[in-house]
Amino acid sequence: MKIRISKKFIVPTILFVVFLLVGNFIINRYIETKKEYYLNVQSKLLATKYQTNYKYYKIMSKDVYDMYEQKKKLIALLSKAAKTSDPKKKDYYRKAVYKLLKKNYRRLTNMGITQIHFHTKDNKSFLRMYAPNEYGDDLSTTRPTVVLTNKTKKPHEGFESCKYMVGYRFVYPLFNAKKEHIGSVEISYSATQILNNVADKFSYDAHILVSKDIAPRTIIENTLGVNYKKTWESPDYLLEESSHKHLQNKNFYEKLDTPKIRQQIAKGIASKKVFSIYAKYNYNFIVITFLPLQDVHKRKNIAYIVTYNESDYLGNIDIENDYIKALFFTIATLLYLFSLYVIFNREKLKELALFDNLTKLPNRTLFMIELQNELNRAQRYKNRVGLLFIDLDGFKSVNDTYGHQMGDELLKEVAQRLTKAVRKTDIVSRLSGDEFTVIVSGIQDPKEVENIAKKVLEAVNEEIIIDHQVLPIGASIGIAIYPDHTKDIDELIKLADDMMYRSKAAGKNQISMYSDE
Repeated sequence: MKIRISKKFIVPTILFVVFLLVGNFIINRYIETKKEYYLNVQSKLLATKYQTNYKYYKIMSKDVYDMYEQKKKLIALLSKAAKTSDPKKKDYYRKAVYKLLKKNYRRLTNMGITQIHFHTKDNKSFLRMYAPNEYGDDLSTTRPTVVLTNKTKKPHEGFESCKYMVGYRFVYPLFNAKKEHIGSVEISYSATQILNNVADKFSYDAHILVSKDIAPRTIIENTLGVNYKKTWESPDYLLEESSHKHLQNKNFYEKLDTPKIRQQIAKGIASKKVFSIYAKYNYNFIVITFLPLQDVHKRKNIAYIVTYNESDYLGNIDIENDYIKALFFTIATLLYLFSLYVIFNREKLKELALFDNLTKLPNRTLFMIELQNELNRAQRYKNRVGLLFIDLDGFKSVNDTYGHQMGDELLKEVAQRLTKAVRKTDIVSRLSGDEFTVIVSGIQDPKEVENIAKKVLEAVNEEIIIDHQVLPIGASIGIAIYPDHTKDIDELIKLADDMMYRSKAAGKNQISMYSDE
């Protein structure tokens, strides 16, 4: 009898064990995939912040360069200095240039520029605005950007390290009135500024790592620990002290410094791409993101922006992992119900992540995804995309007078009206508060966007009655069109937002479309 019972349960037992093993593998892979996706998002987020700030610095540098190029007196002084070999005359012209630019330079430093440095065409320092008494040193071996600019007579930029700072340098050639090359000018921004702009204010830690190949050898040997410091993260890089920001905790590296983490960092650096990994500190998850900075030739990575951010999301994933496994191992016979539960929760999480809980409209995250998709589609089919930014007029008064519950009901009513007023192919989103957007896709004539905006305004202006109360409400609408006004998604959003505020300033309850004028 015992033998029969054993044989009877052999197959189910084997299937059950196999089922548990396969299920455990699937759960582990599912959790790891979610973590990998999240880490990729963090990497892209830091890269986007960096690119946005980089563009800002580049535009500012070009503006400063254009301003200097247009100053005839400055160019005349630099031209005379370039033509004379008399040290006394050069010194005279140097002082004259410094005196001419001193006041303007102070204003520029308040705007974020770290230094302005003029060089002769043979790559020698002519005038450092922040240190006017230090000049004449040869920059040929320390400033690739200066060498390339003077050689090609074209602008060059790059991340560089020197004796006094680490950061981005934008170098532009200078020409006299006869279009003769007389030298170059460098507009620089420190690594500290870069880091402050891209690092999250809730970061545990943030710093810049500089390759040993570019860090000045004398500084490494003589002042190691002052300007540069050895880092556990990589033997090929040094921590740049002036940019190091202990934003929350100064002593958590020792718990993160493990062979596994070092191996992951080494693998990420070898990939030469931006990457993120995670580690545990106490009971918290820390996301470590490495953003590579390239040299002037764009051939190799010479530095990294490194941020350490706490992540509640990863902690939630771990909790989810434990919960799913407990449920899976405990209720193995209810596999079907368990599968439905996982699918339901996955869809629920997706809905919470992408849709507004009150109006059920797409939220800011889904709006950005849909807008990028529509811009890509418009580029492929040579169409236009219109973007409407809508802000309700009088919404605060409704909240103050009738309460937030009435305000919520008003928002739901407006959401329904906006959806009915536009075409089925258009996408209505709620960004926050009383701010809505409409993506108008697949259009040829910009007037189509304006007509839809008029319908939206009419829909909002129709009398709204909730709980026997007539709610006075209007809408200020701003319009921008791709690619007529811009091809950049961030600028398209900004232009539409600016136009909405223009409608507000012009008296509210009206439409403003961007124009070059």
